[in-house]
Amino acid sequence: MLYLIAGIILIVLTGSYLKRSISIKNVPCVDIDHHDQSSQVVDVRDYNNLSTMKNFDSIVIPIAYLRRYFHEIPNKKVHLIAESQLEKNMGVRFLQKNGFQVTGYSLTECTCTNHSKDMLV
Repeated sequence: MLYLIAGIILIVLTGSYLKRSISIKNVPCVDIDHHDQSSQVVDVRDYNNLSTMKNFDSIVIPIAYLRRYFHEIPNKKVHLIAESQLEKNMGVRFLQKNGFQVTGYSLTECTCTNHSKDMLV
């Protein structure tokens, strides 16, 4: 009985981790200079990490506060700026779940192989 409970807990924890880490499909990595101009830029990085890749027309809502303040995002089309893949995945999933169309994302330490505007879906 104890092994069964431990197994169930392990499965739940593993599923939770995988849900946050698996990459998002159909949301392209786009350089911030080439993002869709009709999209609102939302920066979900922590306040301590804002010094790199500063964008003055963005709304800054750290990922920890996104649930509380997402209603302040005026446009339903969003371009996301994040620090890491995990932050990006959590932000994109949350925004899509709440009716936003995420047109692209940019990471601080960019790992994008293609920075063209043609990638926008």
